[in-house]
Amino acid sequence: MENGKFRKNSEKLINISGIKNEKKGLIEMIGATFIWGSTPLMSIYSSLPSGVFVFFRVLFAFPFILYFAVRRTGIREFLKLRPFWPLLISGIALGVNWVFFFWAFDYADVATVVTIYYAGPVISLILAAVFLKEEINVFIVIAAVLAFVGVIVSNGGVSLSKGAFIALLAAVSYGALGFFSKIATMHHRAAAVTAWQIIISVFITAPFLFLSDWRLSVQAIVIAFITGTVHTALALFLWYDALNYIKVSIASVLQYLDIVFAMVLAFLFLGQVPNLNQLIGAVLISFAGVLSTFKIKKS
Repeated sequence: MENGKFRKNSEKLINISGIKNEKKGLIEMIGATFIWGSTPLMSIYSSLPSGVFVFFRVLFAFPFILYFAVRRTGIREFLKLRPFWPLLISGIALGVNWVFFFWAFDYADVATVVTIYYAGPVISLILAAVFLKEEINVFIVIAAVLAFVGVIVSNGGVSLSKGAFIALLAAVSYGALGFFSKIATMHHRAAAVTAWQIIISVFITAPFLFLSDWRLSVQAIVIAFITGTVHTALALFLWYDALNYIKVSIASVLQYLDIVFAMVLAFLFLGQVPNLNQLIGAVLISFAGVLSTFKIKKS
């Protein structure tokens, strides 16, 4: 009887601990998505050209991400670079992806850009299915169609505006980032991959300092510093830590809260009211992203 009671009490404590950890993971994940949802505001308020903004973002994020990666992987494993090509290409994709993303805000409102941008994860799945021979199920096919329709609806037609076209380029490069990151994580730890992507992005975006017409102000440097430390380093830490407590499938679904947070914050701080097309497009693309995580159960 004593042993039975002890076992039951132990099981209760384990269950309570598991629930607390899951809640912690959900809070961290929602916190990360909220931070990322506010990134468009930081870019707009900085008044910096997109390439310059991304350079300072990754530059300020670099030491924190590097420290985090080395702590998680160890210096020896971090410096194991073979094969290096997936790290290089994914790092280039990260820099290009963010440059297109922030550039799009010069020509379109936040709702349009963010909605189209989040077709990226679906594009990544399609690339993995085609080139890595990953299984293509009915959910991925439907998700691809919904994402395509969502982009068209959000834009208000097949003929893309300049801002929507740049946002689509951001989505494509986002998909490429996810695809090459997947290849990189087959050979390297995820934290190390992220750190190398940030390092490579510093070099990729550095030429924009000389190619763009810009002026550094106190406001711009403060905003860039916050974006690097909070919106990049802290948000990534919350994301990785949350994955210790919740499933990747749940995290993949929760990432689409970015769209909601971005729209709400753009309404509150920029007075941008999403129209019906943008809302429908956001729902379609979010649903496509969620649907793409579904698997067909094998009997």
